[in-house]
Amino acid sequence: MSIALPATQKGRVFSHREHIEIAMLNALFDRQQPMSVTELETHLRCTRRDLWAAIRHQHQLGNVRKDQPISLTASAHIAIAAGRLAGAMAVAA
Repeated sequence: MSIALPATQKGRVFSHREHIEIAMLNALFDRQQPMSVTELETHLRCTRRDLWAAIRHQHQLGNVRKDQPISLTASAHIAIAAGRLAGAMAVAA
């Protein structure tokens, strides 16, 4: 029996919804092309209801286009790339 611990970053605990949203954004960024809802659902191993809630929330924030297939907006792509670069530079310092 395994115990599922909540995802944390610098002491902040992410909710289940936030965890799915972060994973979805990372999957779309890493894939470098749009993904169907079925692909995202399989990749993230979550329910379709949770996935659509994450898609709707990120669409409201302007991070994804919820056309079929789902894709990142240009601004979200730039923000994720900048965040990853800053993280890599912080580790190297």
